[in-house]
Amino acid sequence: MQRVEAAFRRPLCVHERRQFRLTEEGRQLLPRAEVWLRQLRETVAAQEAPPLRLATTHAIARVSMPAVWSIEPIDLQLMRPDQAYGAVLRNEADIAIVLDNAPWEGILATDLGRGHFQLYSTDPQAPLGPILLPEDQMEVLTLQQRWQQVLGYPLPIKARVPSWSLIADLCAASSQVGFLPDFLARQSLLHPVTWQPDPSQYHVLALYRQSSENFQLRLQRLLIEWRKVFN
Repeated sequence: MQRVEAAFRRPLCVHERRQFRLTEEGRQLLPRAEVWLRQLRETVAAQEAPPLRLATTHAIARVSMPAVWSIEPIDLQLMRPDQAYGAVLRNEADIAIVLDNAPWEGILATDLGRGHFQLYSTDPQAPLGPILLPEDQMEVLTLQQRWQQVLGYPLPIKARVPSWSLIADLCAASSQVGFLPDFLARQSLLHPVTWQPDPSQYHVLALYRQSSENFQLRLQRLLIEWRKVFN
């Protein structure tokens, strides 16, 4: 205790024979010291623990990974959402980040945020024209149906590009219009075009299994940062 007092250059307790009590400064310091110790334990535990295994798509990794570089070591595995879900089920991944376009049973799911699929370009006033589309997925089929209903003819397709990330890069580097989730469009500084039908909504989910208290603490720190990205 005397070493602590020497370090702070303040009397923190009363040193009398058969009597020990904290001074006012000591009482004020105690709760702060408890916080420091807890933070130190969490830091040491994070440094000693193995990297968390994250399974997700390339597009989601583009925005989720930079948000947590400084918080946790991550072992990233890129794969389709159904494969990421299976990896968590088989304990081959600790966490999966997916969109809510399928039932995810047998594991825990936490909402990270929500947004929309829309048509994007570098120019919000881009003229109506053919679209860069990914492969047929539920949200793509919804867009095609709404386009037909609103405009009365099939959606014109410029090219099928089997990667959200590549569509974002192609649109950012040109005047093309592409169909994207808004979290990826924001990162690429793209704007929704004015002539599109109503967008379809999505949720971003983190999937994981019930695990140790230490894992839950590490996970909560990641969830806080990921919710900032996807909201």
